[in-house]
Amino acid sequence: MKKISILLALVTATTAALSQKIVNLVLVGEKGVTKNVREAHSFVVIKKYPDGFQRLDYKMKAPLQRVRTYSDSTLAILKGSCYEYSPAGRIVKSGYYQDNQKAGDWYYYNDTGKVILEEKYEAGVLLKTIDPDTLKKEAAPVNLNEADEREAVYKGGNSDWSRYLSRELNADVGSRSVNGGRVITRFRISTSGKITDVHLEKSVEFVLDEEAIRVIENSPPWQPALQRGKAVNAYRRQPLTFIK
Repeated sequence: MKKISILLALVTATTAALSQKIVNLVLVGEKGVTKNVREAHSFVVIKKYPDGFQRLDYKMKAPLQRVRTYSDSTLAILKGSCYEYSPAGRIVKSGYYQDNQKAGDWYYYNDTGKVILEEKYEAGVLLKTIDPDTLKKEAAPVNLNEADEREAVYKGGNSDWSRYLSRELNADVGSRSVNGGRVITRFRISTSGKITDVHLEKSVEFVLDEEAIRVIENSPPWQPALQRGKAVNAYRRQPLTFIK
C-alpha cells in the first residue's frame, strides 16, 4: 500500500496546476486489475477535463503506450484527440475521434517524428490518403514587408523562453523518476498566442511526461505567427531533459 500511495502522490503533484483532475488510477497485472503494485505490469490513469475525460495507458517504469479522449465518464464514446506510441515511447500515430468514428486528419510518423502518411476521414469514412513526400511545396512569398511575415515567438524571444523553462521546470521530478531522460513535447501556438494541443512526441515515463506537459501548458501567451499580415497557427516541439 505504501508504494501505491507514493505513486498516487506523484500523480497528484504533477497535475495539480493544470485544468484537469485525476479521477482514477488502475494497476493492471497478469490476472487483470490488482491492488498490489508488485504484481502490476502496467497502469491506467483517467483524467477529467472540463469537456471530457482522457485515458492514458502506461507500462510500469516505462513510456506511454496510448492516449484516448472520451466525452463520457464511462469511457464509452471516443471524442477528441488520440495518440499511439512505440515501445520506445515515440509517437507513431495521432488523430481525432467524433462519436467513436475517425474524423479529420490522421497522421503516421517514423521514428524521427516525421509525418510519413496522412489520412483524411469524415464520419469514419476514409476520404483521402496523402504521402507528404509527393506534395508540391509552395513557393516562398515574395515582395512582402517583414511586418507581414513573422514566426511565432515567446515574449522576449528565445532567451526568455529558455529562462522560463529553466525557472518553471521542477528538477526534483527527475530524481523521483526511474532513470531520468529526455521528453519531447509538441504544441500549437494559436492565432491569439495561446498554447494549445500539447502532447508528447517522445515519452519517457509518467512523472516526467506530466511535468513536461505542465510547464508547456502553463506558458504565458506568445506572439502569434503572421503570414501575409494575418495571424496563423504555428507548431513547435520542445525537448526537456530530466537528470536522475
